Amino acid sequence: MKRFFAVVALTAALGLLPGCETLDKTWSATKTTTHKYYKGYLNTDPSIDYEARDWTSSEAKLAELFAPVDKPAHTLAIALNRQDAFPGDAWVQTLFADYPWMSGLVVATLDGEIVMQRPETALKPLNFAPLLAHGEALADRRLRAHVDMTPLGPEVYMATGMFRGNELVGAIMVHFDIRNLLEFSPEPGALVVVTAEQTLWAGADDAATQAVRAQPWAEILADESHGRFTADGREYIWLCRFLGDLKLVYATAAVEDEESSGFSFFGLF
Repeated sequence: MKRFFAVVALTAALGLLPGCETLDKTWSATKTTTHKYYKGYLNTDPSIDYEARDWTSSEAKLAELFAPVDKPAHTLAIALNRQDAFPGDAWVQTLFADYPWMSGLVVATLDGEIVMQRPETALKPLNFAPLLAHGEALADRRLRAHVDMTPLGPEVYMATGMFRGNELVGAIMVHFDIRNLLEFSPEPGALVVVTAEQTLWAGADDAATQAVRAQPWAEILADESHGRFTADGREYIWLCRFLGDLKLVYATAAVEDEESSGFSFFGLF
């Protein structure tokens, strides 16, 4: 991980050099190396490994578990938030090609009339009403999100305002099942994902799941974005990440007899 961060930091520093020509040469020289470390350390190929890994740092363990889940969700959020007009077919096709784990796309007026839905039939009942309930507040162009708990599992929704000129006329919304993203984690069973009110992913460790669920997250997240807690003599580590205005908590059991580490979550973002 340290080598990856060093490459990213070097790329960012070189990007500050004057002149587009220098920047182009720098990007060409570092693209291959950066891509190598990115694929090797963060955006690994989807796989599920049920054998416990030999982590020596709790921070490194949590980072390796959650980053491959969190990163694609946030890149989708960025792509959505950049679109503020009625999307054309090319944009829609590109979105689904870039994010094949996405369940669907809905474009609706503020009063709830659907003007576009892809695919035309959803596997789960659609519930984007909480997003449209923001109404004229969507004019601030901030991304909104919510989780709908269905009999078929949780569905995460994100929305951005849709404009005609400067007039807010509706919302562009995407939705996905976060369990599709857990396939990117090297050991999804060791990870628990919750909001202040809901459990999005319980993992395979029942004790960890119960311990994480029992925390007063609404109170904790009012003042903290990461930390540790102990339950029944076992320590856990957690980190909060925003998806739009939705707070997602990623947690896992801490590494026993862990080694001292200078690892920082802030190097991931």
